[in-house]
Amino acid sequence: MSIHSRLALKGAAIALALTVPIVAVVWYYTDRAHAVSFVYGVGVGVVGFASIALTVSLMTVRPTGLRVILGFASYAGRLVLVVAAVGVPAYLGAWPVVPMLCGLAGIYAVENVLILTMAPKSVRAGNPGRPVGGGVERRTGV
Repeated sequence: MSIHSRLALKGAAIALALTVPIVAVVWYYTDRAHAVSFVYGVGVGVVGFASIALTVSLMTVRPTGLRVILGFASYAGRLVLVVAAVGVPAYLGAWPVVPMLCGLAGIYAVENVLILTMAPKSVRAGNPGRPVGGGVERRTGV
């Protein structure tokens, strides 16, 4: 499993664990429909955000022309998925819109903060064991 996938899955697990008490509060103060709408928004957010690992892996791990194109397609597909998954129920009036959007936006905010705090611990900045590709160093004096 790549570093990107581990970060995405760990962020998703922590975000889902933080969601449970929030859903309980939403259910307590409102009703079941608002809680279900919030959970749906959280689920769409987790799926959408966890798929970022696929996009990043395609574009950074052994990047070739085809992999970069697939990475862009994956990014566009993820955005279409999130917009359709939230937009269709909102348009049809299937669930309350505000809790659904709060769940979606909350996941994106929480997972961005989690990944920013976890990334320095798990991803090295640079790779000292990797040889530098050939090239001639040129120095000029003034």
